[in-house]
Amino acid sequence: MNALDLTRINRLAPYKVWTQDGCDYLIETNRGQIFVIGFMDDYSIWQTGAYQFTISNQSHQPSPLDQKLRETILLLIEAFFAANPDILLYICETGDGRQAFRSRLFVRWFNTYSNRDAYIMQTAEVQEGKTKNFAALIVQKSNPRLKEILAEFDETIRILTNKPQ
Repeated sequence: MNALDLTRINRLAPYKVWTQDGCDYLIETNRGQIFVIGFMDDYSIWQTGAYQFTISNQSHQPSPLDQKLRETILLLIEAFFAANPDILLYICETGDGRQAFRSRLFVRWFNTYSNRDAYIMQTAEVQEGKTKNFAALIVQKSNPRLKEILAEFDETIRILTNKPQ
């Protein structure tokens, strides 16, 4: 993955962003919470060019609806696509059973994003045992493989949702 332009991000973002390793980007909120935003290679559907996007609250404190956090995370996504014209998969963390809430919040954040028309975001729910998993595909509309990417994502979700129990 190509590194994100931290100078531009920090010029525009309401919260300071820094990196530990070029794949994880950290944000500290006004309340002292640390969020780690990760971009890691993902080979679950595509052989190359796909990254899993993660948001982790390292402070493990409840986080109120924070517009500055939303703006900063959306700037990170925008910077990702400026440096990497690839695919992002957002998988909601399931450790505390709040993945449905996280999914709704992320979709709401993305739907209020001023540049959302440059992207397609497709969401999915997959039941695995007693756990419902939520995912989102984000890809630029200008991606030359757009139709193929959407078809592969749809097919993978169809297979996962119709698998025998």
